[in-house]
Amino acid sequence: MIFPAEDFFTDAPRPTPLFSAVASQSDANLWTTVNGWTAARVYSSVSGEYETAKSGAALADLGPLARYSVRGAQAAEFLGRVTTAPAVSLHVGESARGLMLNDAGYVIDLAEVSRLSDDLFLLTLPAPHARHIALASRGMKVEANDISADVAALGVFGPQTAGVLSAAGLKSVNEMTAASGVLRGVETAARPIQFGAMPGMELIFPKEEALTIWERIMRRGAGAPIGLDALEVLRLEAGVPRPGLDFMPAGKAGAEPRTPEELGLAHLAPLDKGWFNGRRALRELAGKPRRRLRAFAIDAEEASPGAAVFCDGKALGRVTSCAWSPARKRVIALADMDAASAGNIYEISAPDQSGGRLAASRLETVESALAKAFAGEQNDAQRLATDFRR
Repeated sequence: MIFPAEDFFTDAPRPTPLFSAVASQSDANLWTTVNGWTAARVYSSVSGEYETAKSGAALADLGPLARYSVRGAQAAEFLGRVTTAPAVSLHVGESARGLMLNDAGYVIDLAEVSRLSDDLFLLTLPAPHARHIALASRGMKVEANDISADVAALGVFGPQTAGVLSAAGLKSVNEMTAASGVLRGVETAARPIQFGAMPGMELIFPKEEALTIWERIMRRGAGAPIGLDALEVLRLEAGVPRPGLDFMPAGKAGAEPRTPEELGLAHLAPLDKGWFNGRRALRELAGKPRRRLRAFAIDAEEASPGAAVFCDGKALGRVTSCAWSPARKRVIALADMDAASAGNIYEISAPDQSGGRLAASRLETVESALAKAFAGEQNDAQRLATDFRR
């Protein structure tokens, strides 16, 4: 799951249930706000937190994300309508990615759906969409409740995730299915998640038990906290667009709406896998992209959002987000490009206002590989890998 863009002008940011715990771990004391909640940008150092996620287990406060419990006889049908996730075909314990689209087929937000029981689901979104969900549920046997303020949510990412959770005492959870377990006497829901290409688990528990769970994992599991800046690097390496940053959600004032195809996410809205809101319009838009969100590797140590992207000497796009990648040893970026842009030489305007340009090359990411496979550009085995169920 991906955080939305930060909201820098929140008048009175709220502390997440885990705030007092994570604040005690923050040496950098760098904070921002997401959806009105306080979130740490950095705890110690971006590079250190990045390496922890790559080689160990990183702990992220996921409290700023929006969560809805969805229950009822038509819960699966409702979620299959309001998102593109295959909710109806999910078995208990399975999760799937998807998108939330408007009637015109444009992307409102990313979405994740987890089936916790036959008639109980968890819907997780980067940002709250209470009105949209309320309108979509009219006339259906379903109850959707915003539980964002009632629960604490802790993400554990990295290759040592299973070991950390097991050492902390949560032994009934595996990395493939959502489940319920007991951690130090606290009923805890766990579900598989993915931040960019980084797999992990999300623990959800009553907000009153936030410190209990945090202390248990820190003492017994030996994970380390990770902030938004390091998570941003992981996101960019995977090529996952960030709402409000790489694209403006459909319906926002002044937004130029984007289709799943334009964001490189057509594989999350397959037209042959059930009905969902916006599907009819999306069928008409398929194959007619106006823009493309592309990933680039830039031969530089820094670049700037908003920088012009040149294709064979012509300015055909702009950088929407970028960061230094320790793994790539260069800056990686997502850029909003004219759909027709395809050439041999790519350049990015330099950040120092000198008028110079930086050499760049197209970058294949986890998300772009899935999009290619979905489009049939790869072999059958790789095409099957586009199934977004977990």
